[in-house]
Amino acid sequence: MKKQWIASVLCAAMLLSGCAAASSDPPSGRTPPVSDPTDPTPGIADPGDPNGPAGPGDPSGADEPGSPSDPSGPDGEPDGSENPGAPAVTWKPGGIGYPLVPSDPAVEQKVAMLTFDDGPSNYTPQVLEGLREAGVKAVFFITGYGAAQHPDLVKRIHEEGHLLGIHTMTHPNMTSLGREEQIAEIQPLIDLITDVTGEPPRYFRPPFGAYNDELLATLDELELELINWSNGSLDWDDVVDGYKDPNLVVEAVLDQLHPGSVILAHDTMKHTAEAVPLIIAALRERGYEFVVLP
Repeated sequence: MKKQWIASVLCAAMLLSGCAAASSDPPSGRTPPVSDPTDPTPGIADPGDPNGPAGPGDPSGADEPGSPSDPSGPDGEPDGSENPGAPAVTWKPGGIGYPLVPSDPAVEQKVAMLTFDDGPSNYTPQVLEGLREAGVKAVFFITGYGAAQHPDLVKRIHEEGHLLGIHTMTHPNMTSLGREEQIAEIQPLIDLITDVTGEPPRYFRPPFGAYNDELLATLDELELELINWSNGSLDWDDVVDGYKDPNLVVEAVLDQLHPGSVILAHDTMKHTAEAVPLIIAALRERGYEFVVLP
């Protein structure tokens, strides 16, 4: 089966190229983290104790509200344009599962980053439209099966200015795989994204948020950085017949909101697509700007 997925995605890549010590647990959270590969619901990372030590699988970060001192570019990312020639501020998680921190420590942290897992899917166009209308960029961690079914959307995500990351070919628990199996889950998507964008991807999100020393070593070998989340949208929870009230998704995001939030959502769900503009509006009302990884 894995070979079939790999073959499918490589075929999609060919079509597109003509047109680019650690923890064994997923992030801790308000509910026990999920590490069961049979359970499709990821764990929810908690902003944690801002005074606690940093470390894998134990997110923490600043929780003092503020507003970025730099003006925002057209996509909502602070760009330092107030001071021509000044380097742009970039944002990265302070650790695996931790909130974002700025490259300039003088910049306050009232920013958030939208990330979408598991796609592309039939609902990705609606997600993209909501982002486009709001002028927000996001990170899409794509799967092999999603890319095989929607190769045109992989290209569209990139062309509309969003960042493509890797979420594996078949969505296994990577901590249960050996090195060669891990590479087989990742390398075809490296090749695909490189064909689409013209440069190799830099970021990887593990299914279920689960990672261990072996996976981190594999990612280091492949020159990838593991990015988990610090805020879960709960768009996967309490779903009835494939749907839930989008306002409940917004509520879950706001309940966990903190400066530097890395928000986990899924562009494979109708209610999530409907919630995207509501989430953006709610965060902007609270003074947040949206950023992406460098």
